[in-house]
Formats: sequence, structure tokens, C-alpha cells
Amino acid sequence: MRVNSECNIVVRFENFARYRNQADALSWHGLDVDFAKALLEEANCSYRFVSLPWGRSIKMLETGEIGMMLSMSPTKQRERFAYFIGPQRNETIVLVTCKSRPYTLKSYQDLLTLPAPIAIHRDAVYGPKVDALLKNTPNIEERFTVITNNKLRVSMLKHGRISGFFAEKYNMLYQSENNPDYMQVEINPFVINREPVYIALSKQSVSPKTKARLERALERLKQTGKIRAILKNTN
Repeated sequence: MRVNSECNIVVRFENFARYRNQADALSWHGLDVDFAKALLEEANCSYRFVSLPWGRSIKMLETGEIGMMLSMSPTKQRERFAYFIGPQRNETIVLVTCKSRPYTLKSYQDLLTLPAPIAIHRDAVYGPKVDALLKNTPNIEERFTVITNNKLRVSMLKHGRISGFFAEKYNMLYQSENNPDYMQVEINPFVINREPVYIALSKQSVSPKTKARLERALERLKQTGKIRAILKNTN
């Protein structure tokens, strides 16, 4: 099919450390790269992936330097600069720990009892219960620390400098099965947050016409079962 010249989108993706170049990083991508490729190819759009930290990518979405982010939770602030289409899927946030140091969690308060801090992303959405902890816990910096680099997170986890980090369950399952850096991680069964997530499009670089084109493509993916095929390993 001929690519539409008006639909050319820069897409943020998250790499997971062990790679020689961007092509290798994409080979260990996880769900969002599969989803973006399927959607943009269905819409006959051209695209380019760029690897960016979460917090920086949100600012670049606002300015239009990137056009698409996936697995985003809508907020009033984000809706000022981004369109949200979807939902894309249901996202499950979990605590990722080291297999050699498992922890039992029965409540959100148990997160405050771990021997080392938990790594989080700046500006990520972890749900109301975690938000309450972040806002109301004294000396919160002793319990949670902002770390955006995946390679650094895994290294700190390995050496016991953090107790774990919050991450999307499917991506961690994928990495633990495919990426040698993640072979020693364990997904704690306690669910931190579960909610629908959406595809975010920059209002600065994605036109309403292209937004509508992508919405139609998303609906076709749902009707043909292609989304179910992409999501089949997430349940």
C-alpha cells in the first residue's frame, strides 16, 4: 500500500539496555512497538522510532518533537497538548524485584517497609493509592527514588540499592524471557494499578485529519482481531 505523505510520525519507544544499536533495541521492545507498527501500517503512515526517557518524552510530545506515545493515562494536564485515542489496552503495573530477594506485599503500606527505596518514573501514573503514599508519607525520598534509565534500574536492583521498581507487567514478562539483563527479575503478584491506557498524539505535530485516520485504523485493527493477536500474551 502507498504511504500517505501527510502521515509521518515520530514514535517514542522504551529500550531495555542490552543492545548494540537501535535495531537491536527494537528487537527486545515489548508490546508498544508491536502495537505502533500495526496501527501505523494499517493507517498507511510512515514512522520512525526514537528511544527516550519517560519524563523527557512527555515534554517532547507537548512541543511536537515526537508525535506519538503509547500506553498513556489521560490526565487534564496532558489533554491540553495531546489527543488520546483508544483505549489501547488494559495496563497492569507491578513491582519488579530480584529473584534472590522476594518480598511479600499484602497492602500498599507494605511498600513503605521494604529495606531499600522503590524506583519510579517522574510524571508516571501509578494510580490513586500510590499517589496518596507519595503525597502523604513523611521523608518520602527515603522510600521512593526517581530513576529513568532502565539499565541503571536493573543494576541497582541487582546490587540491592533499590528493593524494586514499578513497571508494566507484560513488558517485564517479555524482557525476562528474552533479554539476558532481566533473567533474574521477579514480578511480585501484588497489583499496584490496573487501568485502561491510550495512544497519545501530539496536538503540535499530528493534525486532526491524521488523528481521525489513526482512529479509523485502530477500529479496523479491533474488528479484524489484530489487536487480540498482539495482546494474546498479556493476560
